Order: sequence, then structure tokens, then C-alpha cells
Amino acid sequence: MKKKLYIKTALLSLMGGLVLLSSSCLKDSRYVNYFADAPLAEFPLAEVNPIEIGGSDGAYQAVAYPAVNASGAPILNDTLTVAVKVAAPRALTSATTFTISTTDVTALNSYNTANAGGTFVPLLAVPANDVTIIGGDQVTVPAGITTVYFKIIINNAVVQANTGVYALPLTIENAGSVQIATPEKYLLYNLFAQ
Repeated sequence: MKKKLYIKTALLSLMGGLVLLSSSCLKDSRYVNYFADAPLAEFPLAEVNPIEIGGSDGAYQAVAYPAVNASGAPILNDTLTVAVKVAAPRALTSATTFTISTTDVTALNSYNTANAGGTFVPLLAVPANDVTIIGGDQVTVPAGITTVYFKIIINNAVVQANTGVYALPLTIENAGSVQIATPEKYLLYNLFAQ
């Protein structure tokens, strides 16, 4: 009888040990703890996609502005609404201030280089005096919020006179203590008149 009890105890101990050892095999590696990830500052439209001519795709966006309003009068200025985002598993408990540049031509130069050749005409940066970020180049994402929209005023006369020639390059230059995502720190708007 004692021998059977020892065998049962040994078997149960062995089975328990095997269950404990194999429990790590039962974890599904497809599930990731995203709450451990650090927040990133980005333009949500600047997805990691190849840049293609003639369409909205990732960091390259085509924007068309009307030349006249409903009454037929020319539109002198138009606005562009842009989003900035703190990509995080949870909204941050403190505000994040972004510094936005409209003069950094890194993305524009990359776009022109990638598409050079054939009949492609390189895009030019919109002159700095024809672009104004409403409220200045500092955009704040308040605590508890992940996405904020800001507006840019563009001189529509420049767009109408040079439709498709100019692009507005946007760059996140600084986001305080939040790391800036790359390439999502760049956004390029090609401007057209309708």
C-alpha cells in the first residue's frame, strides 16, 4: 500500500512539475503589452507608406483650393487643418507642446529626389511669407487628449498662380519630453487650385 502511495505521489509531483514547466509554452506571443510603450509625437496622416505622385498617400498629401467663392469673388487666403497626435496607449497626464516648422525642407528634398527623372518637375517650398500657423508654431496637446487640430493660413493667390508647383512641408521640430516618431514627423502638402 505504501508503495502505491509513493508511486501516486511521485506521479502527481512529476505531472505538477511538467505543468509548471510547460506553462510558459501556453503563452501566446502574438499579444503584446502596449502599455509599456513610450508615447510618440507624430502627424497621424504621415503613415509609413511609399510616396506616390498624384495622390494622397502617407507623408504626401494633395490639397486643392477653390479659386473663387460661391459669389464668384476670388479667395485671397485659405486654411488648411492639420492634426498632431501623441500616440500612446493612454492619454498623457500632462500637456505636450509641439513646435511645428513650415521651413524645414528635408521631406520635400527626399520627395523630389525619390521621384526625379522623366517628366517629373520638382516641387518648391511655399514661400515663408505666404504661410502662417494660426496661434504661432507652438501647438499644445492638453493632458487627457491625444489629438489636436491646428490651422494654417495659405496665400491662395500664390497657389492659383503656381498650381501644383508648391508644397507645404511640415515638420515636428520638438515635442518636449515626448519622443518624435520618424518618418511620421514629416508631412508634405502639394497645393493645387481648382
